Amino acid sequence: MSNFAGYAGKFLRVDLTHEQTADVIFEEETLRKYIGGTGIGAKILYEEVHPEIDWSKPENRLIFASGPLGGTRVGGSGTFSLVTKGALTSGATSVQANGLFGAYIKFSGYDGVIVQGAARRWLYLYINNGEAELREASHLLGRDTYETVDLLKKELGKMDRQLSAVSIGPAGEHLVRFAGVFAEKGHFD
Repeated sequence: MSNFAGYAGKFLRVDLTHEQTADVIFEEETLRKYIGGTGIGAKILYEEVHPEIDWSKPENRLIFASGPLGGTRVGGSGTFSLVTKGALTSGATSVQANGLFGAYIKFSGYDGVIVQGAARRWLYLYINNGEAELREASHLLGRDTYETVDLLKKELGKMDRQLSAVSIGPAGEHLVRFAGVFAEKGHFD
């Protein structure tokens, strides 16, 4: 846990190619310079993804990040940013969504999640009490984002407000360029 108020001080890096996770620690100086989920996400994208990399390539990053107010009593503190290369332009982009996902990232001990690589099979990431695990997800294929949340809650034995899920639905599975990323049921990027 970070000594810098509002931050856990670390991100979770998810390498789908190698099916591995690792913590990425950020110093206080970096957190002060790149404030919030979008700021630190832009820093990661700029440093790790070459400008010529196309949006759909494994070298791109999907960065889900919460800001320093994530998980506090401040209204809207469940907001999260998604930073990546956009599907329509392959240029850097960021979007935000409300819901609980940003707060739940923080409650799990992370400021964000950096996703990279390409999985050989369908997986989902489960984070619980600071522990991250990639799990088999073929049973979620073809499900819309509402169904995905319901199936995960049932599978994991969670009730409403005990789990926040981000999913892409069938359009995202087929790399439709205008597909959305949805948190819970109706909060989208």
